[in-house]
Amino acid sequence: MTHAIGARLADHMVLGTWGISGAYSVTGRPSGYGPVAESQFSAVLDAAWDAGLRWIDTASSYGGGAGIERLARWQRVSGRTWRTVVKPGRPLAPAGPFSDLRDQAIGSEIGACAQRLGTPSAVLIKDPPENSYRDGSLNGLLRRLALQWPVVGVATHRLDLVPLLGDAPAGNAVMQLEFHLLNRFSAVHAADSARGSGWQVWAMQPLAYGFLGGRYSAGTRFPDDDWRSRMPGQARTALAAGADALLRSLPFSVRDYPLSQLALAWCLASPIVNRVVIGPRTPRQFADAMTAARLATEPAVTELVKDLHETLLAQRTPPGPAGHVRPA
Repeated sequence: MTHAIGARLADHMVLGTWGISGAYSVTGRPSGYGPVAESQFSAVLDAAWDAGLRWIDTASSYGGGAGIERLARWQRVSGRTWRTVVKPGRPLAPAGPFSDLRDQAIGSEIGACAQRLGTPSAVLIKDPPENSYRDGSLNGLLRRLALQWPVVGVATHRLDLVPLLGDAPAGNAVMQLEFHLLNRFSAVHAADSARGSGWQVWAMQPLAYGFLGGRYSAGTRFPDDDWRSRMPGQARTALAAGADALLRSLPFSVRDYPLSQLALAWCLASPIVNRVVIGPRTPRQFADAMTAARLATEPAVTELVKDLHETLLAQRTPPGPAGHVRPA
């Protein structure tokens, strides 16, 4: 089924592939969202392409490398080519992912992706370590990459580090950060800070690791092959409590909308977000995302987003490290 949406909304979304790249583990610990058949991976990509999405987000570690191989096969079989966002800088080793921001290592990682997928449309350094923000090495790396690639930037869960990067290295540089209704107090300030320094802002994890999907609680037991099974109990409790509190605080004008759709619509309607990385794992979840895209234009939602942004920015709360719960 085709779920066509407007060209502007389609261009506003990036298809994330971490969740559909398949299960993998590092030193016996799960690092993905559990098993996903390649046929399901392809079905999600088919639905997204039919809806008009053209940006896709991947990294060499997704699925333990299977994500890039699946994407390469899909492109080869379909004859279609995505605008690929590759995220080097945190390759997967037998002992686990590690940060490597050396120019040669970054170049090798990008080259390996390009060999399988074609020339990337964007290069975002994945989860760079704190010292690279503070000593200027990350900024220098981005400026060198900006001489080679059309779009460069950073993908980070550390909202507190965002202001340290200062001015964007190029006019279309991207700051991809964790941005959702549960971390809105710090995410809106981090995004506003980035925009003020010339960065485009791309929101990731719009459903807060699934806790804004309306299905999970603090007591949810995730399968052993799902990385969330090893999420700290304190983090699960905080996410679940935040979702419960959010439901009680919403105005009556939007309470009838499914929370998962409203959460995504919040990101899509945000005036300080340029693109949103969505992560549906099934065609049905993708259909929900398309409903959320249309919901993002509803007056009740746009008014809620406008009011919340104005209120949060008026509070001038500095961004904190909230949301940094994904596997290392």
